[in-house]
Amino acid sequence: MTAEELIRAARKQTGLEEFDGDSFREPLEMLVAAVEARPERDRIRAALEPEFVSHLSNRLRVADHLRKNPELLEAPLDVPVIVMGMPRTGTTILSYLLDCDPRWRSLLNWEAVDSVPPPTTETLRTDPRCLEKRQFQEEILPHIPFSVPHWEWADGPTECIFVHSQDFKALMWESRVPCREYAEYMLGCDMSTAYDYEKKLLRVLQSRAPGRWALKMPSHALHFEWALRAFPDARFLWTHRNPFEALASLGTTISTGHLASFGEVDERHIHDVYPHQMAEHANRPMRARERLAEDRILDVYCAELLRDPIAAMRRIYAWLGEELTAPVEAAMCAWLEEDGHRQAKRPSYTLEDFGWTREEVAPHFEEYLARYPEAKEA
Repeated sequence: MTAEELIRAARKQTGLEEFDGDSFREPLEMLVAAVEARPERDRIRAALEPEFVSHLSNRLRVADHLRKNPELLEAPLDVPVIVMGMPRTGTTILSYLLDCDPRWRSLLNWEAVDSVPPPTTETLRTDPRCLEKRQFQEEILPHIPFSVPHWEWADGPTECIFVHSQDFKALMWESRVPCREYAEYMLGCDMSTAYDYEKKLLRVLQSRAPGRWALKMPSHALHFEWALRAFPDARFLWTHRNPFEALASLGTTISTGHLASFGEVDERHIHDVYPHQMAEHANRPMRARERLAEDRILDVYCAELLRDPIAAMRRIYAWLGEELTAPVEAAMCAWLEEDGHRQAKRPSYTLEDFGWTREEVAPHFEEYLARYPEAKEA
């Protein structure tokens, strides 16, 4: 497997030749090299090659659609709300609750990676591509041989990471291919190209299904400076949780990615990489916040969100200057009742599962906990 072979396969699959740029090439080549360096490379190739090609194919289709509809590049983007925070801190629950309100436009799981032709408002959740993916998910979920700590239905809100992954600058890929070089690259690379591509894709999607975007991705916190530049009018909902609990949960989530790619868990990689990466999700927005207006970021604590979700949403809506109507509250309550079944099946986890001790990882979160002591109880 080479990057050129993957690019040729995407061009053959789509019948299209021209990308909108080549910013994806360097990280793609890094990921391919990481696959080829692993002893399990044959199995990882089989798992990831279709995903690599699918992501490249969607990027080709988006570029082609914009060449045919250049006026979309100038269309205004209304992004008033972005959910971010350390991974495993309640961002998914918050995004699903916001999605219960039709006044917000969520980025849906299926459309993030199969964007052209864009759906209409009426077909956002009934497009044949959405229904086909949902049916496939329902068929495979009972047969997945390990607990899945994070699951997204095709017709539910997703993370911007699945758009950034089409620029191949996304921690999603690092969770599938353990690579220290790529993990370090993601802490310091130029994310402007990933955000520029995201804005292109959002403009395509909103062309027939417009709305006020409520976006979500934990790693908007890691890339906070880039997110501020890309979406200068956005206000951020920053989720907080006890970092030791969140880190242990993240380790379990990354394990799922490893199992899906090559059938075992690289515990040494998880042990070495993720405490620092997790801490940077907290440290970067914390430091940038000092120069921002107070109304740009609202702290949302995971414990608060789980203890009384509706009260938490009322506080969030008041901060946003929005009315939380009775029908929307009812929709949120209905989703919470349905999600309770999923919550009951989530796996347990501890720091010790990955060889961490609280004393070992505590220095990574010292600055964060000093600034946000409430997180200890979250």
